[in-house]
Amino acid sequence: MSKWTLLPVVLAGLLIPLAAAQAAAEGFKVTTDRTVDNSSLESIVADVIRLAGAKTNDEKAIAIHEYLHHTIFHWAYATEKAPQSVGPLKVINVYGWALCGGQHTVLKALFETAGWKCRYVGWPGHTTIEVNYDGKWHYFDTFLKCYYWTKDKSHVAGQQEIAADPSIVLDAVADGRASPENLCCGDPPQGVVDGCKAGKDNGDAKGWASVTWRDDNYSPALTLRSGASVRLDWKSEPNGFAITGKAPQHSCGTKDFRNDKVLGPLMEHYGPRNWSDGLFVYKPDFSKAADVADIDLKDAQASGSRIAASSGKGVAIFKVGIPYCFVTAKLDAAFEGDGKLALSLDAGKTWADTAAGDITALVKQKYEVWIKAEFTVALTKFAVEGQVEHNRSAQPYLYNGKNQVTVATKDNKLPTGAVLKVTYVYQEANAGSANRQFNGNGVTYGEPKTVSKEIDKLPFTFTIDVDSNEPPKMVSLERAVVAK
Repeated sequence: MSKWTLLPVVLAGLLIPLAAAQAAAEGFKVTTDRTVDNSSLESIVADVIRLAGAKTNDEKAIAIHEYLHHTIFHWAYATEKAPQSVGPLKVINVYGWALCGGQHTVLKALFETAGWKCRYVGWPGHTTIEVNYDGKWHYFDTFLKCYYWTKDKSHVAGQQEIAADPSIVLDAVADGRASPENLCCGDPPQGVVDGCKAGKDNGDAKGWASVTWRDDNYSPALTLRSGASVRLDWKSEPNGFAITGKAPQHSCGTKDFRNDKVLGPLMEHYGPRNWSDGLFVYKPDFSKAADVADIDLKDAQASGSRIAASSGKGVAIFKVGIPYCFVTAKLDAAFEGDGKLALSLDAGKTWADTAAGDITALVKQKYEVWIKAEFTVALTKFAVEGQVEHNRSAQPYLYNGKNQVTVATKDNKLPTGAVLKVTYVYQEANAGSANRQFNGNGVTYGEPKTVSKEIDKLPFTFTIDVDSNEPPKMVSLERAVVAK
């Protein structure tokens, strides 16, 4: 009989739910007092309204529209292989881009979270939405980047109002009734009028194209195990995106922020909007109790710097899950005696044999990966390192001036036997020209500055004071769980 024959039996009941992990930091969150917490639709709406100081429903709807204009851009529809799907929070936190129906599905989700009814309105070649509050329908378009006040400036106009009186759009700029970024990607005002005239009510569909109306089996909340870290960079690495095909980049270059007094200084440091990358590392130290506590063991125990088997049939399962999809990944493991590795993408329901080395083909565009090590004597080394994709515009970036940073976890519980570590890296940016194009010209940058905090109590707050006259160029934000 093979020494592996009994493994399916002895593994029964082995897997422990995530909540039972002893040293994982669940919901490891970093927020600032000047940026939006993108961990839920509810937190987004609350922060957007708070930061805008919005009081009326028009003001609240405009604030939500402006937030989404700042956070995502138009390029294509993000798709994932079933059973995975792409919902509003995944669009915001992972990809940062969508076409018209996808963008407006995200906008619709935010408006509905604010408590309002919405409907899709289809134009020839374009999908829009309208939102109903104060007894009227109102038109907001984050794809074309526009909304319009009525002629008497009493409320944001709906499409039927525009169809009945095209001057609501055609004279909006001259009258000071257009959105600040009005049609900044070059679409003609007459096209908006024509679309409103041809629009058809498509009702309250549950999503559009590849974007579902809400997220299914996805949360932006980060659970980080002891011995793991994730660094999110603001730059994009060549080919560092998870989808198949062309590189995702805003179809209109820098048009959307070149003359935007808010979006411009935030975006000009990085060029045309595109994807962003980061680095995830999980390398538990078997001599650290906290690191071992996050490993599911069967017939095995930590012994010095190794995991030793009992009775010649040890098993260790490592659970890797992050809210940013893998682009590339490599696996490292070493054994005393015989050993083998297997990988699961369905939380341990099924396993596929694998080997140390490049596992990109197995985990690309995945979020949760379990790796099983089986060994006759001992497991002496284990590590997973992977490039991940995320949306830099959804991260808690810094502004010039004072930024109060808050670090928290679910229920503000610290992982047992470990501390949290948060590290910001940024470059102060100064611009001297009064008539800026927000294309990077005339901006000078200081040397990279690093602010790192080790956290042993929660919630934890600290202040970063950025001494520049515009928002800094962000380099990275890293979160780690370090065993004591």
